[in-house]
Amino acid sequence: MEHTIIKIKLGQLLNSLSYALDAAENRYFNHSRRTAYIAYKIAREMELDERDIADTYFISLIHDIGMAGYLSKYSVSHIHMDFNLRKQHCQIGYEIIEKLPHISKKKDYLLYHHEEYDGTGPYGLKGEEIPLVAQIIHIADFFELFYFRQERDVKKLNDIDKVHKWLDKYRNKMFSNRVCDGLLYALKKDKFWFDLMNGNIGTVLQFIEPNRDILIDIKDLRKISEAFSIIIDLKSKFTYNHSQGISNITSKFASFLGYNPLMIEKLTIAADLHDIGKFVVPVSLIEKPGKLTAEEFLIMKSHVYYTKLILKQIDGIEDIAEWAGNHHERLNGTGYPEKLDERTLTKEDQIIAIADVFQALTEDRPYRKGMDTKEALNILDSMTLKGEISRSLFIDFKHLVTNEEVLI
Repeated sequence: MEHTIIKIKLGQLLNSLSYALDAAENRYFNHSRRTAYIAYKIAREMELDERDIADTYFISLIHDIGMAGYLSKYSVSHIHMDFNLRKQHCQIGYEIIEKLPHISKKKDYLLYHHEEYDGTGPYGLKGEEIPLVAQIIHIADFFELFYFRQERDVKKLNDIDKVHKWLDKYRNKMFSNRVCDGLLYALKKDKFWFDLMNGNIGTVLQFIEPNRDILIDIKDLRKISEAFSIIIDLKSKFTYNHSQGISNITSKFASFLGYNPLMIEKLTIAADLHDIGKFVVPVSLIEKPGKLTAEEFLIMKSHVYYTKLILKQIDGIEDIAEWAGNHHERLNGTGYPEKLDERTLTKEDQIIAIADVFQALTEDRPYRKGMDTKEALNILDSMTLKGEISRSLFIDFKHLVTNEEVLI
């Protein structure tokens, strides 16, 4: 059997997931990345040890992971201002990263990142009961949203006296003196403000990213992809279990075709993440009961572009990124977004494409009830006649479906 160890940078992995979350509907673009930068700088100024600095950075990148799924219908600022939604997104985020290897032990930092220093936060922790890393993430998050983003005059951003006055409203209420001072020390440097600009922040994070290469077993990578598939599917009641259904079909189909265990896992991971680009698509389009306009359909089609863009940021999973991002391409060149055809599309691309079509046809959608297996297979059959999908693969798939009662 092939090696099951994949060398992946933890920062790259979390940065790409952070990009996916920040590109989502109702999100402020680059919010999580800026929060990670600010928190990292505060941790440095406070002279935390290297392990705590790394944890501060990594958890900050995905501190709002609990806002994905059905909470994506609310704006970031609305959630931050609503007591119950703050608690809810912290709890959801805690439950998600509990499933993620290598960072699950730091889940309390995420759970408590909205605790107030005076004890009035969602979980009632007070003062130094709140983990220091969580305190740092909290002030970085709040500063990015309610100072940096609210200051309309860029020339006045680095007005230290103004920041002092702004922070004085929250000292020993929301934040401790020492994390407030840590922020002030960080932002006295002009470089801090330049780094936060939209055109710079992505590159800057590559420079400061803690050097923590990790060896991820393929099983661990599957745990990560599975956790994200749940978030993706929670975006709409009509996509509930969609990605998980495709993963199940893909795994069984790949096994049926005789792939080795490593390839089966990699294909299943691609299936888990094939719709990660749907974070950018408004839920109103996903759940629209009528026909999409040309403009709406273009937005809908963009999700596969973003799937590949997000996953290509992670070195070591290039093949998985291709399979996941090509699930709407067709052998005759009529698919999207790249109009790929039989000259470049692989058997693996086709496996996920067929699983996606079958799952989509057999599940309920806003405009129709799900089809039965026979109807869905008939449509797949017609697609082979048009040259859209492989005839031989379809025959194998039909054989699997008609002989596997537990396929779905």
